[in-house]
Amino acid sequence: MKYLFTLLAFGFVFDVHAQEPVYNTEINLLGMGYTTENSPFYFHSNQRGRIDEETNFSSWINSSVSLSLSEESFIEAGAGLLYYDGFNDEVKLDESYLHYQHKIFEVVLGRKQKPTLYDGLSATNDNILWSLNARPLPGIQIRTTKPIGLWKKAHLSFEASLEEYWMGNDRVVQGARLHHKSFHFIVNPSEFFNLKFGLQHFAQWAGKSPVYGELPGGFKDYVRVFMGKEGSGNAVDGEEINALGNHLGSFEIIFSTLMNDHELQFMYNHLFEDGSGRRFNNIPDGRYGVFFRNKDETKLFNALLYEIYYTKNQSKGSTTTDGMDNYFQNQVYASGWTYEGFVLGVPFITASREEPYIVNNQVVVHHFGIGGMINKKLPYKFLASYRENFGAKGVNYEPNEIISAYFEVLAYRDFVDVRVRVGSDFISNDSPVYGAGILISKNLF
Repeated sequence: MKYLFTLLAFGFVFDVHAQEPVYNTEINLLGMGYTTENSPFYFHSNQRGRIDEETNFSSWINSSVSLSLSEESFIEAGAGLLYYDGFNDEVKLDESYLHYQHKIFEVVLGRKQKPTLYDGLSATNDNILWSLNARPLPGIQIRTTKPIGLWKKAHLSFEASLEEYWMGNDRVVQGARLHHKSFHFIVNPSEFFNLKFGLQHFAQWAGKSPVYGELPGGFKDYVRVFMGKEGSGNAVDGEEINALGNHLGSFEIIFSTLMNDHELQFMYNHLFEDGSGRRFNNIPDGRYGVFFRNKDETKLFNALLYEIYYTKNQSKGSTTTDGMDNYFQNQVYASGWTYEGFVLGVPFITASREEPYIVNNQVVVHHFGIGGMINKKLPYKFLASYRENFGAKGVNYEPNEIISAYFEVLAYRDFVDVRVRVGSDFISNDSPVYGAGILISKNLF
């Protein structure tokens, strides 16, 4: 495998001054047990699609080789295999990618795991629509790697991304594609003030429906999807959305500041799925959060995060053809905002494993995260949430309240790393759930 990655890297390198390649291989073994049929919420949520609700054992091995091309660029090739029991007892690709990064932009081809943000304390990582809950989708990603200046005197810059993915055939609409783009302005007059605001836009489109047949998938259709416009003459009859494909998006505001070596960040995501949401008729739906981090990572309490998720409004006061919104669900793309049965957005919104639709998307959640070091050498994190679930439009769902807790600590670090995790769910209309697990990791080279 080591020599294979070397050949892959050199196949894309044209700089004769490139340095020696750097290799990395890590193997992970995870065993878990719990008291009911399904594991506690945080055992299977935001686990990168490596664990489902019934998993007792999971293992994954990832290898990569990177090659520096210059002081401002590098290329990397990576691959990984994943196996876990549960709903699907099979081996899958955890990663398989080529990654080129320059000073101001990067390109990723294939399937690559996303970086962890907010020290792994957030319930959704990036934003309310794009979490770590599912395996990465295969496709192409092009994005800036740092802010690009627009107006120097105003300290104004921007960041942007354009991504195209294939969602596979294991869904109602086979071969559906996913378009994603983002654009954010950044105002940064000093290191003590950083304001970032912009838009994330996602659209499921194309593919073959068992009801409607081949869905619009040509270049002109892509242009309309990119612009978020209504379908052209070949759009699906009776489609209950306001644009070609299934569109989702979020307006975002993130304010960051530094105070005496402490980072403080406030974030807001407003989600929308149609014109009523874009006009803010679904206020106060969205994600609200505050994150605090101490630059001294050896502190017992080094990072703190608090998030609120509210999705009950769903434009209920807006006059539309079908009433309220139905977040993460769609009439034509009936598998909804999922990939291989895993919800792509915040996992407090849940899907059925038996039928391909969202069963609970009206939630009120308070989420807490704490991270730090025990005895200045053993990193840990603690997650806890209180949520009220109210079901979804047209779904027979019994509302309930759930308190979920999770604790993980690196208990041993020597020849291998050993992490111990415990978790629990306390459910208002069901028995409590308790679980424990051990993750053993080894970096081979």
